[in-house]
Amino acid sequence: MDLPYDQRGLSTADDTAEIAKVNPVARVPSLLLDDGESLIDSSAIIDHLLEVGDPGHRLLPADGAGRRAVLRFAAIGHGVMEKAVSSSYERNRRPKEKIFDGWVNQVEGQVTGGLAALNDAAAAGDWLYGDHLTLADINAVVAHDFTATAVPYLVKDNPYPALADLSRRCNEQAAFADTVFKPG
Repeated sequence: MDLPYDQRGLSTADDTAEIAKVNPVARVPSLLLDDGESLIDSSAIIDHLLEVGDPGHRLLPADGAGRRAVLRFAAIGHGVMEKAVSSSYERNRRPKEKIFDGWVNQVEGQVTGGLAALNDAAAAGDWLYGDHLTLADINAVVAHDFTATAVPYLVKDNPYPALADLSRRCNEQAAFADTVFKPG
């Protein structure tokens, strides 16, 4: 969208006091606008960015079945990311003797179910919806790539080849390559 921004990498595990200055529930992501308004949820942030940066509605159709389809795939991607975070936190932040395997299995089942649905959609064409990149593709790629970072064993041996191909194609674009997460 070529919108200017400054990014700060803060950890919800280690930087809660700093995050709480912008978001009272100390969650990320948060977007602090120039006028001081704080947007504190991915959906609100995306809505704002689309409002100011996509007036032609290329990333999200303005209405109708196309809008609902893109939002459905985007929600699946968002849900995959949330559940991958839950799995990662359960395995990496909780003491080993207190890990609840039933919970981990449930959220990892939700991750793999979501990735499978996105893979099926990606196998049907070049894009998840329509003939160009949309919010559906962006969220699907972020979900796939985040899962590969947070819970890599869930994507071991490439069980989602069409989604992996979509990820590869998108990550070749500057908008993805220039903003990829680079751990520590």
